[in-house]
Amino acid sequence: MKPFFLLALILLSGCAVSEDMIENKALYCSGIYQGIRAVGRVATEVTTGISIPDVCDTIDEIVAEETADATTKSGAESGSDN
Repeated sequence: MKPFFLLALILLSGCAVSEDMIENKALYCSGIYQGIRAVGRVATEVTTGISIPDVCDTIDEIVAEETADATTKSGAESGSDN
């Protein structure tokens, strides 16, 4: 049973952040939930050696990438009008 949980944990760590999580960032990134996830991440890293990134950091990275892509696309579209 223990290997099943380990495998599930590894598979879940590779899951993408959903649009719902991005939209509800205030909930997922509240202090209580961040603390609970931090304890879980530390326990996972200590027992398995697998480092799991915080979902809030991942959300910030995704939003920054989407903003940069949108800026690049809008700049390319406005530059082609000349």
